Amino acid sequence: MASNNENGKFISALGAFRCRAVYANVSYDLMVGWRTSSIRREMELIKPPFRSLDGYNHVMYVEYCPPVRSRRPYFSPEAAKAKEAAQSSPAAENLVEFHEIMEEEMVRGLQQLGWKKIDVNFHSAWWPFFAHNHMNVKNEWLNYAGAEVVAHVLDGIKQQEKEEDTASFTAATL
Repeated sequence: MASNNENGKFISALGAFRCRAVYANVSYDLMVGWRTSSIRREMELIKPPFRSLDGYNHVMYVEYCPPVRSRRPYFSPEAAKAKEAAQSSPAAENLVEFHEIMEEEMVRGLQQLGWKKIDVNFHSAWWPFFAHNHMNVKNEWLNYAGAEVVAHVLDGIKQQEKEEDTASFTAATL
């Protein structure tokens, strides 16, 4: 899913968007881990700040990550060997090696595109263990803490539109 192949043009489709943003729960998300949802390697995780951004109680950190070009093939020969070993002998060490290689392939593929990475933390929410659902605001009463994250998304879209309007106005006056 982190490359273009015969099954689909996944990276090309993501690249068609002018802005790509990932909102990642720093903690309490029992469905998707912080490392996975923020498209980071273990060593790239930062120590989450204790203070939130002004105006957004649960938005902790915003970072723009430019594209990282890679010359390596997406599904390397090492990955193919690890997959074969995991399928032929599903021992724990074979599965761990395969998953680590696949995770690296996915991160490398997704990092070919620029991303705005936003870390959120619902530690102060009434029910922090519903962090995954807070992000989605599945239930207005139960997940009201996520409304600030939705407001942050909307403000980001407004800011992007404002920048585009300014750029088109500047180009038109030249």
